[in-house]
Amino acid sequence: MSVVPALSNAHFLERGLYWSTLVYFAFVCVAAVASFLLAIFAGRLTTVKDGELKRLQLTSAQSIATAHAQTAHSKQEQTRLEADMAHARAHGERLHKQNLELQLEVERERMARLRLEERLAPRHILAAQRFKLRSELAPFKGQAISIVTHPGDPELATFAGEIKGTLEQAGIVVSMTPALVFGKPQPGLTLEVGANRTRFATSLAKALMDAGVCSGPVAAAESDNSELLEITVGPKP
Repeated sequence: MSVVPALSNAHFLERGLYWSTLVYFAFVCVAAVASFLLAIFAGRLTTVKDGELKRLQLTSAQSIATAHAQTAHSKQEQTRLEADMAHARAHGERLHKQNLELQLEVERERMARLRLEERLAPRHILAAQRFKLRSELAPFKGQAISIVTHPGDPELATFAGEIKGTLEQAGIVVSMTPALVFGKPQPGLTLEVGANRTRFATSLAKALMDAGVCSGPVAAAESDNSELLEITVGPKP
């Protein structure tokens, strides 16, 4: 005998339909609850993700703004440093220019002082100059010359004495004669040459220039006395 009720039994079918309906509604309720929870969790998740995204966007924007600010500050610092460097270079160039100008001024003052000292320093004939004069005037040994001096000038007298001594060392016969010219004497050395003394006078003038005893050509005037050769020693130019 079977324990399974017959599917034609109305009571069994009613109970099966009842429980099936209950199960269906239960599943529907569970599905609804699950859908509700799914919607809630999905919404919350979207909200959370949107919040995170906004925070990331805000953080990124802040980072970008900070980077831009740092870049702008760096540019400002670079501009300031470049301006400081340009100012330093300009200041250095000004100092260099001033230093050059100061050096030039010192050099000008030094040269002016040397020229003044040279102009004020007494004239002398140095050993090398004496040797040069003796060498060039050796062929004229025994010839005579007169040295004319202006009184009242110790420097002139000393220089004339040194010329006399050097010529005498070369074998020249030298006499000293005071000048008879009144007024301001002509500075430097001048020659008065007779017609027969031209060769010696020319060699003497050249020797004086070659030795550096005089800085320029020796002025010469022609004498009526053909045998005359005088060298006049004037004050220092």
